[in-house]
Amino acid sequence: MNPNSTPPQPRRDPIESEFDAITDAACARLSKNERVRRTLPGDGRLKFDRQLPFLCVYRAPVDHEDAGTRELVTTEAAYLFASADPQYHSGLTTLTTAVRGIMQEHFGTFLFVEIWSSDAASPPQPSRPGFEIVSPDLDALPSTIEVLRNSLKEISVHGRRGTVTERSDASVGPPQIEPLAPQCSGDANAGCCTIGIAVKPVYRDSRNGSLYPVVLQSFRRQLATALRKTIAEFTGSQDQSTKVHFESLGPSSLVKATRLIDQQLCSVSESFDFLLQVTPTNADEAWQQFRDSRYRELPTLYYRPLPYHPNVLKRRLFDIEIERVEDPTLAHLFWEKQNEVDRQLTALRDLDQPETSKPSSHPSPFLSTSLQLHGRPEDALVTLAKDILRTIHPNPKRKSKSARCIASSEIIQRAHDEIDYYHTKMNEFTATVQVSDSIASGIMVSQGRLLISSKIKLAEKRVESLLHHEIGTHLLTYFNGRCQPFQQLYAGLAGYEELQEGLAVLAEYLCGGLTKRRLRTLAARVIAVDSMVTGNSFVETFRLLHKKHHFAPHTAFTTTLRVYRGGGYSKDLIYLRGLRDLLEYLAAGHEIEPLYVGKIGLQHVPYVQELRRRGIITPPRVLPRFWNDPRIRDRLEVCRGKSVLDLMETDR
Repeated sequence: MNPNSTPPQPRRDPIESEFDAITDAACARLSKNERVRRTLPGDGRLKFDRQLPFLCVYRAPVDHEDAGTRELVTTEAAYLFASADPQYHSGLTTLTTAVRGIMQEHFGTFLFVEIWSSDAASPPQPSRPGFEIVSPDLDALPSTIEVLRNSLKEISVHGRRGTVTERSDASVGPPQIEPLAPQCSGDANAGCCTIGIAVKPVYRDSRNGSLYPVVLQSFRRQLATALRKTIAEFTGSQDQSTKVHFESLGPSSLVKATRLIDQQLCSVSESFDFLLQVTPTNADEAWQQFRDSRYRELPTLYYRPLPYHPNVLKRRLFDIEIERVEDPTLAHLFWEKQNEVDRQLTALRDLDQPETSKPSSHPSPFLSTSLQLHGRPEDALVTLAKDILRTIHPNPKRKSKSARCIASSEIIQRAHDEIDYYHTKMNEFTATVQVSDSIASGIMVSQGRLLISSKIKLAEKRVESLLHHEIGTHLLTYFNGRCQPFQQLYAGLAGYEELQEGLAVLAEYLCGGLTKRRLRTLAARVIAVDSMVTGNSFVETFRLLHKKHHFAPHTAFTTTLRVYRGGGYSKDLIYLRGLRDLLEYLAAGHEIEPLYVGKIGLQHVPYVQELRRRGIITPPRVLPRFWNDPRIRDRLEVCRGKSVLDLMETDR
């Protein structure tokens, strides 16, 4: 043997070599605050959305299936899942120790959380969630453990809240699996903490291991909230000046799969215009025939032919793999929207059913779906509508000969001027105005278009308020939403219309254009919907508005037509309900500016706030034009604590 030759090196294990390369790459990116997404040996994955002082870990057992448990950590901005096969243990230890060192060097603290499913069998029927908190020293971080304990107790499945036990154990990890938690003892590792959470798997059937997907969806979101509250307490417990809102610890970006699903869902929802499709094209002719029949018989209503087959769009809709979305908040919003679009397409499929002027004990298929989308007027809303009609008396002599009406040409020009103003504030505001004589309402928004009938005439004092309604609310939120990376904000989150109309009607009030006649109209719509859903015919509802509540024949006809179109459309109740609920929201001290971020509902405000804290969405690009007027800002403040009837009393 040549004494000068280099002795042969021991052969390096290929798995450990692969882990070493992943560790070096991950640490290099983390040191520069760059995202890390790495596939690990054994079908594992490491993800860091950014530099974060924690890592959530799950290791899949090798001797049995563990459906659903891995998804409990993929909700977080820093997670690792891997196989618990012993051949990967050394590499995983190297990786987690190195990651902990980099993050602890940056933050001074580091929390290692491992989650596994408990051995306790869960019965096939819905059961109470159960958790066990495991830590080497439960007394080391009492406030962190307390937050975790209380947050886990808040998790509920089928109305049953969780139970929590605690156990001190130097070995933190799943039973019969070698611990992976980094060593956090000694002065060099001060600030490092390990917590284990054993989860009762109520999200699957204990008999065959099959998942309960809806339970898992809810469970993931609730557990994510508990984890983030715990991490926020841990990172801010030593210095209150560095305490962060727990929601800001969630993922801060839309990953490729999520962006694709967002885009696909928007593509389907924007491939049809539901409101335009359910608007009769022969409203004027129908009125003439109804009047000629002495208000006894409603003519057949006609609608635009569908340029698509609803079932084909449904196939596209349900080909969207929302289950791939790891983020529970975004997944929740996607599932909601998918359900809403499905119902809208079902309604459009039933749209060609002929209208009837006779009451029926069996609602039309279109009406049944409409009630699923918008509900029926509750007793309190009907009472409010009746109070408005009782308080505001009709005045047929209200119009004077000197009252000026604005023709469609001038309205169109003023609409162009209003759009030009918003375009100067936001280049992306590229709305168009189109003349259309096939819309029953005279003026309406369809996505980024303002449709105006050439036959429309408005009282001069109504023009400005109507432009604030249509352009300053509906188009404004549409284009604000288009500026967001989350496309659902312009397509519209499920059930967004109610807040949209509430904002739009409030805008009319703020600029002084919410007249008594307008309020009576909104109240009449609720009364008409209530009459329709109780089984009254078109003619009976028309007579109720005309004879009992003293609306002019054409006004009563138009209101009734809006409600009976398509076979029964309950959407018109949302104007008054949206205004009422918005006033209650303001009375609770909430701000109105965030509501202009896009097309959202009041029920979405907590989700929107979370996504803003996480940096996924941004504040509204532009606010309504009247926002610059301090008098209107004062008028808005006066609204707080007032009811709809109070607005009516102050708006003479």
